[in-house]
Amino acid sequence: MSTEGLIPEGFAPIFMVEPFTTRIGPIYSKEDGEQFRLGFLVDASHLNIEKVVHGGMLSTVADQAIGVNVAHANGQHNDVLTIHLSVDFISPAFLGEWVETTTTLSKVNGRIRFGNCELRVKDRLVLKASAIFAARVTQRVG
Repeated sequence: MSTEGLIPEGFAPIFMVEPFTTRIGPIYSKEDGEQFRLGFLVDASHLNIEKVVHGGMLSTVADQAIGVNVAHANGQHNDVLTIHLSVDFISPAFLGEWVETTTTLSKVNGRIRFGNCELRVKDRLVLKASAIFAARVTQRVG
């Protein structure tokens, strides 16, 4: 499937490369003010037996979106680890649709950080998520 013209302007392959994200992608990102928006174009590999996007895919994108934004908030670049993720599935996403995130953060400093995310297809709400992240603590030597 050619994606030409289907990826919204300003989105590029996600800057964060890791084996799992590469396997389920491609996932795209766009810096939008102080927020990174993530998105993906639904292809057949994202579908479950019911021919809608698998909940695991949607949950992963929400987790990534909140994590990337928490890690980079206020010009920071921290390694963060998910310690809690809560997801509400609102409506399905289908083959060929563009799914995009919007993230809001409620605590971005200190060891424990909080954020929320919505996944939408245009104006249709697909998923709502909230997450708690822990900033990785660097061990001191000596």
